[in-house]
Amino acid sequence: MKVAIIVHSQSGNTRKFADSLFNRFTGNGHIVNLTQLETTVPIKGGSARQNMDISFTNLPNVVDAELILVGGPVWAFGPSPVIIAAIKQLGNLKGKKVIPFICMGFPFKGMGGKSAIAWMSRTAGTLGAKVLPGGICCQMLHNLDNEIAQQTELIAKQI
Repeated sequence: MKVAIIVHSQSGNTRKFADSLFNRFTGNGHIVNLTQLETTVPIKGGSARQNMDISFTNLPNVVDAELILVGGPVWAFGPSPVIIAAIKQLGNLKGKKVIPFICMGFPFKGMGGKSAIAWMSRTAGTLGAKVLPGGICCQMLHNLDNEIAQQTELIAKQI
């Protein structure tokens, strides 16, 4: 299966999650393309609730991908505006499976993680994607590496 992993990460935590997914899916024999998003203008904060004009220097073409994993951090109790802009700019996702994944600093998934996953899922769904349950990794009061390993396995089992 052809898999695209698209990630927005500033601290490196969501990138660790993306790398774990990359290793798991390539280890299972899938063809995987991992892209860490780069914006034309640095975006250091904000909310997906704001109207922000975000463009990318490296948004991948996902026409051949059968599965798209989209990941980002939680900002302002929701998804980063960067990952939402990227999902919207992917275009028609009809016939593609999409799985969102999130890393967050707060210790409880209800402190922005669930909202971020729901927002990312809705956004991909409006583009025709079949959205599968995503993964949330919390950092505070948790072992992030263990959280990433557990969530990677849960995501991989869906395929």
